[in-house]
Amino acid sequence: MSLLSEPARPHDLEPALALLRDADLPIEGVVEQFGHFFVVKDGWLLVGLCGLEVHGEDGLLRSLVVAPTYRGEGLAGLLVSAVLTLARKMELRTVYLLTTAARGYFDGLGFTSCARADAPAAIRESWEFKAGCPLSSELMLKPVAAERA
Repeated sequence: MSLLSEPARPHDLEPALALLRDADLPIEGVVEQFGHFFVVKDGWLLVGLCGLEVHGEDGLLRSLVVAPTYRGEGLAGLLVSAVLTLARKMELRTVYLLTTAARGYFDGLGFTSCARADAPAAIRESWEFKAGCPLSSELMLKPVAAERA
């Protein structure tokens, strides 16, 4: 399978929201940040999604989802890579994420765990941090500023 990630476009919004709902993931803030989202499509079918919320000099990776029948094809990695590339282009320092079940996956992508209290204030004030993810969610980070060419 040779599917590629691409920047989300306005007509991708409704299918993206449906994919998030089907995966029981929150849609809060997606509309406002949709200009920083990437999608993977199989023809016209939207099968993957991931976005970047910008909070000051840092970003928050969110809403990573791949349709069940497309999992295991490397699409999540493509989407995360696209978000990290955007973060570098925007000259962000660090990308954070919250996860309840995918720590091992993100470890493999170079993210490391950190204490929630160590997150920058702007990240701690995000909806995702305050209400969108349970307190049991693990906070992970990946510096991107040092990766700039």
